Amino acid sequence: MDPQRVDSKRGTGQPAGDWLFKKQGQVFGPVSGAALVGLLYKGEIDAATPVSPEDGSWAPIGQVAGFLVHVKKAEAQLRVEAEVTGSRLLRQRRHRRRVALVVVLVAAGLGLGSYGAFWLATEKPWQRRSALLEDFGGGIAIASPARIGGTRRVADEEVELPAQGPGQVGRRQAAAPPRAVSGSATGGDLVVARYDAADIQAVVAREQRTLATCFRAEAQRSPGFAGEVPVEFAIGNDGRVAQLWIDQPSLKRGELHDCLLRTLRTWSFKPFPGSRPTVSLTFRIASR
Repeated sequence: MDPQRVDSKRGTGQPAGDWLFKKQGQVFGPVSGAALVGLLYKGEIDAATPVSPEDGSWAPIGQVAGFLVHVKKAEAQLRVEAEVTGSRLLRQRRHRRRVALVVVLVAAGLGLGSYGAFWLATEKPWQRRSALLEDFGGGIAIASPARIGGTRRVADEEVELPAQGPGQVGRRQAAAPPRAVSGSATGGDLVVARYDAADIQAVVAREQRTLATCFRAEAQRSPGFAGEVPVEFAIGNDGRVAQLWIDQPSLKRGELHDCLLRTLRTWSFKPFPGSRPTVSLTFRIASR
């Protein structure tokens, strides 16, 4: 790695070019040096996060000269934010206790009795919902944020080969199983991760609500339909969803699977070369 590589044209003091980084055993990228700096200041990566430039070697970002200043500034900023957040949370807890007391007193005064107290204690309407749990109504919600990983179980597919020269037409042939991207891989194996993870997350966040219709239809067909439904889909190099898996034996095939796949194939991601990612989502369906 050349840690002294700096984008002199921008004058940012950030290493130029595209970078990969590892987080929770997965490889993400490529992203620009500026994007890595942004993740530092958001607290999504830290000084120990391994990063790799285009040559395929790895080092903690805190040891890359072009990032050192930003690492120190980000650490200082996050410490200040943590102190401010701690004080704010303390004030919020005190405020919530006062609000809860007022609500309970009002409920008692209106004769709501034990049912009203139970509802207030369980629903806690004065608290905001977790940002990780998006409720689509009708008892349908996202149980966890989308997780993007390397392709591991996509079946062999046919791919279009480019023309070899003037007058030559591309031909189709069976592709070898794509190589999975994981934190255990090193060196040149990692450059196959050419998809834009940030773009995939943005598309999923924007479009995931469209899947709720399929779950509502399944709930109408099956009155006992409830629980968590893990969904995983693979994105092809053309930016379209290529395959779908539902890891519940009773749902691997059928109307719910077909509806979800039809809807997913209307989503549009950025085309990319190289390894194909999978996206994992878990939906929570409330019992009726």
